[in-house]
Amino acid sequence: MSGGAVGAIWAQDRYGIIGADGGMLWRVPADFRHFRAATLGGAVVMGRTTWESIGGALAGRTSIVLTRRPDWAAQDAVVARDLRAGLAAAHDAVDAPGEDPREGIYRTLPRVWVIGGGSVYAQALAADCVDELLVSVIDLDAGARAAAAGMDPGLLVHAPALDPSQWSPGGPCTDPPGQWRPASGDATWRVEHYLRRPGNHGPVS
Repeated sequence: MSGGAVGAIWAQDRYGIIGADGGMLWRVPADFRHFRAATLGGAVVMGRTTWESIGGALAGRTSIVLTRRPDWAAQDAVVARDLRAGLAAAHDAVDAPGEDPREGIYRTLPRVWVIGGGSVYAQALAADCVDELLVSVIDLDAGARAAAAGMDPGLLVHAPALDPSQWSPGGPCTDPPGQWRPASGDATWRVEHYLRRPGNHGPVS
């Protein structure tokens, strides 16, 4: 597998909820634009449920879909059977000649991204193959919204817990403490950027 940094990017509510069984519990268009600005021109690695919830390939990015189903295929996606193979395909995609189309500080970020869902995030972090985390915190209570809609709380998906001995907050994309970006759609929001602490990186298992 080629070298190069790997990032994981997600949005969560104040309590770490990232979604519900492949669905989202809020709409914050400015965060969608942030996601696009960070991942444009790169490769995005995701599970099959996330691919199906998105509804197709994301423009300007190579989609790598992880699935154990031997007969599963999708148009405009590279299918991989495990995380190692998915990351190898992602690195191959971004190693091909081509200028990074991102702008400003986004050009300092990885070009390979893990984008979900919850089990894929957990697997990637457990395998010690992620170098940076770009987390959007949405200023609302998604659990309360789900309960009000009559949703089974068992469907809620949480972001992986972060070990402070492995992750350092305050990366260059982090918003100042206590500062929230203007409301967009359902809520105000902020970005928290974590970097893996030196000496805490291992190979993909």
